Amino acid sequence: MRLLTLLLALAATALTAVAGADPTAPATAAPAPHDARQPAPAEPVVLDDAADPADEAAAWAAGDCARCHVVPGHEEEPRTRNCATCHQWIRNISASPAARERAMQVFPLWERYERNTRSYLPVPSLAAAMARLDPAWVEGYLADPHDLRPGLPEGMPRFALTAAQRRVLAAAFVGDAYDGPPTPKPTTDNLERGERLFQERGCVACHAFGGRNPVAGNPQSPDLAWTRDRMTPDMAFAWIENPQAVSPHATMPNLGLLAAEALAVRDYILLADLQWNPAPPPPSLPAPTTDPVTWAQVEERVFGRICVHCHMNPDLNEGRAGPGNAGGFGWPATGIELQTYEGVVAASARIPDSLARRAHEAARDAVGPGVEPASIQRPERPGMPLGLPPLSDDDVALVLGWIAQGMPR
Repeated sequence: MRLLTLLLALAATALTAVAGADPTAPATAAPAPHDARQPAPAEPVVLDDAADPADEAAAWAAGDCARCHVVPGHEEEPRTRNCATCHQWIRNISASPAARERAMQVFPLWERYERNTRSYLPVPSLAAAMARLDPAWVEGYLADPHDLRPGLPEGMPRFALTAAQRRVLAAAFVGDAYDGPPTPKPTTDNLERGERLFQERGCVACHAFGGRNPVAGNPQSPDLAWTRDRMTPDMAFAWIENPQAVSPHATMPNLGLLAAEALAVRDYILLADLQWNPAPPPPSLPAPTTDPVTWAQVEERVFGRICVHCHMNPDLNEGRAGPGNAGGFGWPATGIELQTYEGVVAASARIPDSLARRAHEAARDAVGPGVEPASIQRPERPGMPLGLPPLSDDDVALVLGWIAQGMPR
């Protein structure tokens, strides 16, 4: 019973899918640049594209999209497989004194679960995204994601989908896209009025906008710098004018803009100089700590807090191994188990390189407010933790120090 309940509370704090590099490589080697992205299809997605339902279902499953999102037309994943559902469950129980008291009796690590439940709570509505996003952009984003919401620690994980699977998923966005009327071509004549309306109507209360407005008032709101890539001008106008007309799942409020005002705001968002701050160079790993480190310390701060969610021991979780151990997000199984001391020791030669790869990738998909995601050559394998920022220097130094000290218990 304790083993099953451990899974229920840990199922989704962080997406840390496959780890692993050549175990013969030097433990502190920097990630070797390698462009692992597959070339984009020669032809863009067109509006009459339609995928076979079986192919579409298989593509959603290959990307493990339902681990975070409710996929329209598909059954919602149970709490043991859905990050947001599991985390909201923990929050709901913790908000009730009676329920929390019972949970602490059943789950020995309940207070740890509460501390760790910070990411993957509300997640963007996939239904609203499918109504408004340009399918051609979706196809490219799935191949090479970057940080769209710098106020959130979590982001889209890196997938290992085939070009055909990405195209099938992009085609699903075609079928659900809102079909609105055509609008005038964006013009710089609207920039001054659009900027004024952007400020006066409260867009800055929720959204970042590149380096012009680097901090989002609502971390869940996307940085509007990417609107010009993610949406067509016609769609951007429709969304600004009345989001709920585009999708009933929209969480953005209707600002009551007149059509001419919505056009001015759209043109400002699509044409204004973004004033980005350049991306910093990828950091190197810190030196291992020389302070004595025990397994209890690294388990509490790293392996039991993050890594276990995807690298579970199936013997302790009714056969469930997690998407890193058993395969997920398009990546094959690694067989790496990071829930027990023995499992971590067995994978210890791979861990430093995995942390270094994540630091390299973070220049693109875990950036700071107002910083433009870098264009990078991605390592062939993803770094860890997948979908979250790199570990802090203190945590990395702790793990490296523990390994260098012979991994004492």
